[in-house]
Amino acid sequence: MDSIAEVGPAPTAASGRNEQDGPLVPASHPRSDSPVEPSRDSERNWKIAAGVAAVFLIGFIVFVVTRPHHARAVAYPVTAPAQLEAGTVAPSFSLPRLGGGQTVSLTDTRGTPTVVNFFASWCKDCQAELSAFGALSTQTAGYLAIVGVDSNDTDPTLARALLTTAKATYPVGVDSAATVATSYVLSALPVTYFLDAQGRVVHVAFGAQSLASLDQWVSRLTGKSVRP
Repeated sequence: MDSIAEVGPAPTAASGRNEQDGPLVPASHPRSDSPVEPSRDSERNWKIAAGVAAVFLIGFIVFVVTRPHHARAVAYPVTAPAQLEAGTVAPSFSLPRLGGGQTVSLTDTRGTPTVVNFFASWCKDCQAELSAFGALSTQTAGYLAIVGVDSNDTDPTLARALLTTAKATYPVGVDSAATVATSYVLSALPVTYFLDAQGRVVHVAFGAQSLASLDQWVSRLTGKSVRP
C-alpha cells in the first residue's frame, strides 16, 4: 500500500507592495498629492514585468496540476497461508483409491514417516512436481510412506495418466469433494505435508516441489538423504 504525498496550495506571486502603499509611481518622480503621469518607458517596463510574472504563475500552476504524485513505499506484511501447526496430529482419512483397489487410509502409515501430497490434474504446478514424487517413492521405499490425495479433480482419468508418466506408484486417494483438503486447511494446490512416525505435522510445503526441496525435509524425518 502506498501513501500519497499531499500537494499543498500553490503559492501566489508576490506583488512587492501592500495595499496601504497607494498607487505605484516611477522612481524618478517624487510622490506628491497631485497625479503624476508615468513615462512611456516605465509603462512599457511594467507591462513586461507583469507579463513575465503571469507566465511564471501559469507555469507553476500547470506543474502542480500535472506533476506525478511521489509515493512512499510502505512495507506490507505477507501473511503465511493457512496450515496445520507443527506438532498437530494430522487428520486421519480413508479415501477410495484412484484406479480402484484397496482404500487409501492414513492410519495404514502410522509408525512410518509420511509425506502427504495434495494435487489435481488441472493444476499446472502439480503436474510439474509429480516426477519428483515418483523419484522420491523409488528411492525411499521401505522407510518413507508417500500418500497422494487427488483433490477436487474433474478428470481422474487424466490424473492417473499423469501419475503413470511420472512413474509415481504410491497410493493415491480420490478426494472429489475436497473434504480431506478442507480438514488440512488447504486454500490452493499443490500442498505437501511432512508427518513424523506418530502422524504429527513437522512441516508444510506450498507450491511445486523438486527432489532437492523434498530431500531437506525427508532427511530430517528419516535421517537419510535422497539423490537430487
